[in-house]
Amino acid sequence: MSTVAILAALLAAASWAVASVAIGRFLGYGYVTPAAATLFKNALAAFCFFLAALAVGGRWPVGEAWGWLFLSGFLGFTVSDTLYFAAFRRCGVQTAATVMLLNVPIATLLAVPLAGDAVQTQIVPFMVVVLVGVLLVILDSRIAQGRSPGDANPHANYALGVLLAVAAAFAIGTSVPLGRGKFDDVGVCPGAFVRLVGGALGAVPVALLVGTLRRGTSASQEAARLVHPLLVAPGPASVWGRASLVGVGFAIVGLIPYHFALRELPGGVSALLFSATPLFTLPLSLLIGQRAGWVGILGTLVGFAGVAGILLTEAPEERLRDLRLEVSRLGFAGPASARSPTFVRGTPFERTGLPPVFAIADGVGGGQEHRVVLIGDDDPSTPREREVGADAAPQPLYVHWADVPTAARLASGGLLVATLQRLGDSAYAYGARLALEEDGPPARDLGWLHADDSAVEHGCVSLVALNDGGVLAVWLDGRELAGVPSGSRLYAREITADGRVTDEVLLDDLVSECCPTDAVLLDDGSVVVVYRNRTSDEVRDIWTVRREPNARTWSEPEPVHRDGWRIEGSPVNGPAVAAAGDVVAVVWFTQGGRAEEREVRLAFSTDGARTFAQPRTLVVDGTLGRVDVARAGGRRFVLTHLAVDQEAPTELATWEAMLVAPASDAAPEVSIAGAEPGRRSGRLDLVSAPSEMARGGRGSVHAVWTGQGGLQAARIDVVLKDDEAKAPPAPE
Repeated sequence: MSTVAILAALLAAASWAVASVAIGRFLGYGYVTPAAATLFKNALAAFCFFLAALAVGGRWPVGEAWGWLFLSGFLGFTVSDTLYFAAFRRCGVQTAATVMLLNVPIATLLAVPLAGDAVQTQIVPFMVVVLVGVLLVILDSRIAQGRSPGDANPHANYALGVLLAVAAAFAIGTSVPLGRGKFDDVGVCPGAFVRLVGGALGAVPVALLVGTLRRGTSASQEAARLVHPLLVAPGPASVWGRASLVGVGFAIVGLIPYHFALRELPGGVSALLFSATPLFTLPLSLLIGQRAGWVGILGTLVGFAGVAGILLTEAPEERLRDLRLEVSRLGFAGPASARSPTFVRGTPFERTGLPPVFAIADGVGGGQEHRVVLIGDDDPSTPREREVGADAAPQPLYVHWADVPTAARLASGGLLVATLQRLGDSAYAYGARLALEEDGPPARDLGWLHADDSAVEHGCVSLVALNDGGVLAVWLDGRELAGVPSGSRLYAREITADGRVTDEVLLDDLVSECCPTDAVLLDDGSVVVVYRNRTSDEVRDIWTVRREPNARTWSEPEPVHRDGWRIEGSPVNGPAVAAAGDVVAVVWFTQGGRAEEREVRLAFSTDGARTFAQPRTLVVDGTLGRVDVARAGGRRFVLTHLAVDQEAPTELATWEAMLVAPASDAAPEVSIAGAEPGRRSGRLDLVSAPSEMARGGRGSVHAVWTGQGGLQAARIDVVLKDDEAKAPPAPE
């Protein structure tokens, strides 16, 4: 971990301690309400961060992120700050700051219903330790009784102050899991500005509500109490006094190292260091005449130790800068003539073996008739092939480098196979034929995937195994499209576990032909489909459509991003998608940049593909695209593409992989294997490995592709940079 980032986190905690002491002294005069101080602090901070956002730039929120940021600011800045400031005059800064340590166990517990996390049993004792430390500080008689008139209202109630601090801890503890993951890919300055605006504007209704309920005054009177300190000359009755400006200044300045540390350090470490504020307020409280006995000092240290135990036990996920990818080539026992491999979707596999692979091979004995083979289905550790599909295919198989057959394993154990077969004599007249192995071979022919059997292009099938035992199929369909030559539509339909094919659903009435599609099942049962769209003026960008968990409702097609790539013909380069919970990663190839460079782009969604953040450009020029992506533990993903030498793009090519995650820069690329830059190399296919396969639980994926000697395979592990342990040797 970076020493600079650690010092920045401690500086942020110290800055907030100074701000707390100064604001506590300022509020002790009794002329300015806590809500007015909150409004002043957050409004001034929002203005500063708005100027910073204009000066240095950064990604602005997209879609729902605006609302989550605003809500987070309201809870974390309005509610929490107002209650925290109100506690100062009743129980003192040191007690309030120590009670705020409760936000760590509160956030941990609330993450169960709000974020779907699980509480580790080993952190429960540390929660008790935090509670004991807080109670020791509360019970310190010198803190409770030794407050001077200059920093406390003599009519205030100490117990009420403690309750206000507890409520403040609940407010900020709730804001953490409630908004977690909604800030990914949002710039520091734009994101902080939106949160602070929520904190400033939220102070107004809170002040009006609390004032009218507590004092029985009118809304106009409470509004005057809120705004009056901003309009009077510097002095005790104004927010423009020395103490207030020192407090607000340190609060704003502290946000700079705070966000730097938040970005550079693992989440648990940064939260631990930010929680060090009571350790700094302890000596600083002398400035306002507050004294603490040995019980209060011991309680502060005990509470901080409990926070450390919770956060260190949770073992936060490493940042990508601490990780690297390690590639291990694997032996493969498939036929030498096999090509166009894809992994069987929805299939678990053994720890030591490969997932089953679906591929095209030449006829037995080198014949020209092609066949589809399944490799490694019976015993993945010793792969062996067998032919799959209906015994009597009505038409010869169709073979294309970019459009390949696919298969999915149903929850019932059945195997659904979609092969490509000719529909006529035209070069691109073919369709997708379904076959189902319900309990092993032989397969039952289910007929064409599509209702149309005209001699046009039907293909680029994606299969998604569903939780109810069925499979959702998505494909491109070139049936008659009036006025659009070579046009395609995007269709979907479901195949149930017993082989019944449901009605077709038209998802998009004009899409780019020949570009592979992709789809992924989310944890809530919804399905996200990604594909290359096509407009009437030949702009072909990546779009998405989403099926809701009720299995009946589809969203309207929406662009992942408008690259503006205008091209007359199909680029034969489709997108890829993967998911980790509500985090969805979409990767694609484009030439929609200003100089029309060849680019690989990546966009993340943190709300189940309802909205996407601004994309990142990961590769420029040195790529042919042909991308894929798979989850690799936690919220990390492995992305692959076919890289080429810019000086000799037709001679040298390699399959490259990189590690990516939301709100983190991509890790450096690693080479998987050399490849031919031509069409024969086809596409590389990725699949996530079970979590138990990953060394140290950090993630692992498998890759399969067409090499010079037939099918090739590799395992890609996510490991720590200082982990020199090598993967086991490839099997002979």
